[in-house]
Amino acid sequence: MLLLGRLVAALLSGALLAQAHSLAPMWQLAWAAPIPLLVALIGASRAMALVCGAIAGAGSGALMFGYLAELSGAVPAVAILVFKALIWAGAALAARTADKHLPAAAAVFVFPLLMAGIETLLAAVSPHGTAGAFAYSQMNYLPAIQIASVGGAPAITFVVMLFGSMAAYLLAKRAFVAALAPLTIVALTLGLGFLRLSLPPQSETVRVALLAGDQFEGVPEDWRAVWSAYAPQIERAADADYRIVLMPEKVARLGADERDVAVEQLAEIARRRDVHLIFGVDVSTAQGRFNRAYVADSSAAPVSYDKRHMIPGLESHFQRGRANLQSGAPPARFGYAICKDMDFPAVGRALARSDIVFVPAWDFGVDAWLHSRMAMLRGVENGYAVVRSARNGALTVSDAYGRVLAEAPSGPQTAFNAVAPLDGPGPTLYARIGDAFGWAALASALALLGWALWRRRQTR
Repeated sequence: MLLLGRLVAALLSGALLAQAHSLAPMWQLAWAAPIPLLVALIGASRAMALVCGAIAGAGSGALMFGYLAELSGAVPAVAILVFKALIWAGAALAARTADKHLPAAAAVFVFPLLMAGIETLLAAVSPHGTAGAFAYSQMNYLPAIQIASVGGAPAITFVVMLFGSMAAYLLAKRAFVAALAPLTIVALTLGLGFLRLSLPPQSETVRVALLAGDQFEGVPEDWRAVWSAYAPQIERAADADYRIVLMPEKVARLGADERDVAVEQLAEIARRRDVHLIFGVDVSTAQGRFNRAYVADSSAAPVSYDKRHMIPGLESHFQRGRANLQSGAPPARFGYAICKDMDFPAVGRALARSDIVFVPAWDFGVDAWLHSRMAMLRGVENGYAVVRSARNGALTVSDAYGRVLAEAPSGPQTAFNAVAPLDGPGPTLYARIGDAFGWAALASALALLGWALWRRRQTR
C-alpha cells in the first residue's frame, strides 16, 4: 500500500472511531472502525505504524472534543486527545510488530487483546473509570453486550476489535486459516447474546416513580422551595400506588444546622404514605461535606449512602464515601449508587446481589444517552435492573440484559411512572471473577508481543 493510501486508511478509521466514541454512537460503524487502520499497518514501517495509529487515535476523539472542552476546559480536552493518539500509536506499533514476526493465527489476536487490556488498566487507575470505553458503542446492540456478564466491558471491546482484526487479515492477506478462531469466538459471543435475550421475560415487578426538577439552577440553598416542589409529586405517586420514588442527585444544599429537619420532612412523607423514597442532597456534617443519597421508608429511620467517585474539579470539595448500601431482602433487595459511581465496575460488582440498583444522578444535557447507558452496562455485568433519575438528563429503567424498559427526558417538575423488574438472573460470572478477563487479555497481549520480539531477535 502506498503512503497516501495508508494515511487515508488511518483517517477513515479515525472518522469511524470518532462516531463510535460519540455521545450517540452507531454500533454498526464501531465494528468497521479498526479495519482500515489494521489493513494499513500490514507491511508498514515502524514510523508509519506510529503515525497511522496516532492519526486514528486523535480522530477518535474528534466528536467529543467540544463536549470535553465545555466540561473541563480546552487544555484538558487537548490532553485527552493527545493521550488517545499515544495509546493508538502504541497499539498500532504492537499490531505491526506482531504481524511482521508472528504467525497470522497468533498475530490476529494481539490488537484486540491489547485494546481490551488497556481499557482494563485505564478503568483501574483513571478518575473517570470506564468513561470513554469503546464498549459503550454497542449499547444499542444487545446481543453484543451480553458478553459483559462474563468479562465486563473489556470483553465487548475485545470481541468487536477481534472482528476488525480478522477482517483486516482476510482483506489484506487472505489469511483464511487465521480467521477461523476469531470467527468462532465472535459467533459464540453473539450466540450467547441471543440466548440470554431469548430467556422468558421477567414477571415480578415493582412500580416506580422517577422525579426530576430541572427548573432549579445548580444546587439550591433554599431546600424548603425544593421540598415544596417535590412533596406534591411524592404524594401523587403514592396516590397512584407507586411505592418507590426516586429523586435526582444534589437536589438541594443542606447545612449542618438544618440537615436533620430537612431530612425528617421528606422521611415523614415516606412513613405516612408507605413510600420507599430515595433523594440526593449536598450535605454538611461534622465529618465534612458529602454528596449523599438518603433512603427513607415506613419501616425504619432514614439511612444514607455517600458518593464514592467525584467529578474531578467540579466535586473536589466533597469527602469520598467509603461504604456500599443495600437494603431489603430477596426478591426485593435494593442497591444504591450516585451518578458517576456507576462509571466504575467495582461499584457495580459490590451491588451484585441486588435485584434493582437505584441511581440518583445529574448529567450535562447532551450526555444524557451515553451516561445512562454506562449505568445500564453495570446491570448487564452483574445481573440486576437499574433505575436512574437524572437532572438535565434522562429518567431510565433497564433490565439485567440492558433492555431499556422505560425512558423519558428530564424537565421542569417531571414525574415519570414506570415498572421495574425484580427477578433478574442474579450475580453473573463477571460479578464473581471481576476483571479477570481484562487483566488476562493484557497479560496475553504482552506475552504475544514478547514472543514477537524474541522471534525478531532470532531472525537477526
